[in-house]
Amino acid sequence: MDNKILDVHHLTVEFSNQKRTTVAVNNISFSLQKGQVLGCVGESGSGKSVTSLALMGLVPSPGKIRNLRFDNVPVRFWLILLQMDCLAGILFLRRFLTAGEICFRPAKGQSMQAVDLLSIPPEELRYYRGGEMAMIFQEPMSSLNPVYNIEFQLTEAILLHQKVTPEQAKNQAISLLQEVRLLPSDEQLEEKYIETFPLENKGHVREKIRTYLQEQKEAILKRYPHELSGGQLQRVMIAMAISCNPTLLIADEPTTALDVTVQAEILRLLRDLCKSDREMSMVFISHDLGVINEIADQIVVMYEGEIVEQGTKEEVLNYPQHPYTKGLLACRPRLNSRPEKLPTVSDFLRVEKDSQGKIIKLQEITPPAVKFITLQEEESRIAGLQNHENILSVENLSVRFPVKGVFGQVKTFFNAVDQVSFAVKQGETLGLVGESGCGKSTLARTILRLIPATSGNIYFRGENLAKLNPSDPKLRLLRRELQIVFQNPYNSLNPRLSIGKAILEPMVIHHTGGNSQKQRQRVEYLLERVKLDPNWFDRYPHQLSGGQRQRVCIARALALNPQFIICDESVSALDVSVQAEVLNLLKELQQEFNLTYIFISHDLSVVRFMSDRIMVMNKGKIEEMGTANEIINSPQSDYTRKLIASIPQFTESLAS
Repeated sequence: MDNKILDVHHLTVEFSNQKRTTVAVNNISFSLQKGQVLGCVGESGSGKSVTSLALMGLVPSPGKIRNLRFDNVPVRFWLILLQMDCLAGILFLRRFLTAGEICFRPAKGQSMQAVDLLSIPPEELRYYRGGEMAMIFQEPMSSLNPVYNIEFQLTEAILLHQKVTPEQAKNQAISLLQEVRLLPSDEQLEEKYIETFPLENKGHVREKIRTYLQEQKEAILKRYPHELSGGQLQRVMIAMAISCNPTLLIADEPTTALDVTVQAEILRLLRDLCKSDREMSMVFISHDLGVINEIADQIVVMYEGEIVEQGTKEEVLNYPQHPYTKGLLACRPRLNSRPEKLPTVSDFLRVEKDSQGKIIKLQEITPPAVKFITLQEEESRIAGLQNHENILSVENLSVRFPVKGVFGQVKTFFNAVDQVSFAVKQGETLGLVGESGCGKSTLARTILRLIPATSGNIYFRGENLAKLNPSDPKLRLLRRELQIVFQNPYNSLNPRLSIGKAILEPMVIHHTGGNSQKQRQRVEYLLERVKLDPNWFDRYPHQLSGGQRQRVCIARALALNPQFIICDESVSALDVSVQAEVLNLLKELQQEFNLTYIFISHDLSVVRFMSDRIMVMNKGKIEEMGTANEIINSPQSDYTRKLIASIPQFTESLAS
């Protein structure tokens, strides 16, 4: 293995039921050098997460790792084999017979021989798992136990794998939280405390300082998962993973659910951990090549369970060979250019599948030329929009939520939206960007009257929505014109309703679309418009992919012929390639139906592609507002500059 920490040979993972066997990972091989980061990239369903679970020995039932493969031996070679003697037959068959191996060598003991994780007993595998190999899962809120505090969950692994006392485990947990920058160092805490005292008193407060430091540490240890933000939870997960100083760290989409600023901090932290004295190697899994570019040394690209390309970061990103890799690189929105239409993977790759879903033919095709929107064209469109009427005007809008104490008494108020004013022109797309908790979604729901406004006015086509009573028939009529596409297509659709009935439901509630036959025709038309098969009327959400479900949500939003649609993080849960398809669809529908959008996202590159103007929010207030070109190229606010700097970007050579 030389300097290799991990060497995977011919790994195959399959899931079987009574009807069929699905190969999730098909005969893949790769290796990882000591101290390096291997980036594994691909869409949902490509086999990335199953590969990571196989490395840890955690493949869920009914999945299993197949060690021997006879299925790729052609029949004519079996006939040849029958005519050979035993030794010649074995040598001949080795060409087709592959044995899966996951060879792992811990860095802690350089003299140790590499072990095949697929051939050792469960007890020995348990020693390596957690102690020598650790994993960071995608969703920290689901991965942490809500019943136990942070101290218990951090010290549990330490006590299990190390011979230490509970007090030593607790001190080690504090050190880990400081290492992942969830807690300041003792020196930083001491400086912060001393600043509150005059110089002459410093010599008398050392005991108080020690007490203060301990209180700060205890406070974070005693917290429960629901009391921490997404970024803080992910830092706890990282602390748990490195608690036993593992040789190999597997990070499965650890930044997917995070804001770009928090994502940048987590990537920087993971990179620093690998370059530190820990001598740790990492497999980093993501669907975003921009993120992979920020952290990886080597890259493997997975598609339909197979590795289609691998090499150094520079080789894969600068000189991609496989059409799938080229498609992934092309379909990601960028800040420095704005195409009329985003390229998609299907522009580079034609795939034919059989009735079982297996690929029978994969062909590279020449993508169409991409036309970019010039600055003059952008300015001309914005000038034209100024002649349109305001479809929405928000004036001094505030939304406050009460913060209650232990016994339910109101202690204070939290300003989720604070004196916000703006207007949107008919046919315009206003991008709304900011970190989680900045007030984006609260503002959107308040405009739709899903949340009551504390003060201010919301004028839609001249009618003040904020002053209308919820039971007012006029508000019900106006709601036909105002629709929303939510973030998560998995939660937005009722699993008990077919997709046809889900799209039909708004028409039934609002008594529009004519009789049942005409309503059905309308649903089939909408399915066709969002590029889904009209014959899928009776399919259920679980039978569709994430991108297909989001198309259903868009069709449902269009059911009542609205003029104004709010897209609330509507592509953030999708793969980059699927995201490009949905963004292109939204633009096509806007042109066809003269729609007005408020497009909400924490990703400025996506907002740049979609928007005419951009509004940046921070702590419930508007940080700055301007044309997309002004915000991206000449940001006035430090906060906006921070958002832009946090976006994973390709170099100029990659972008071209």
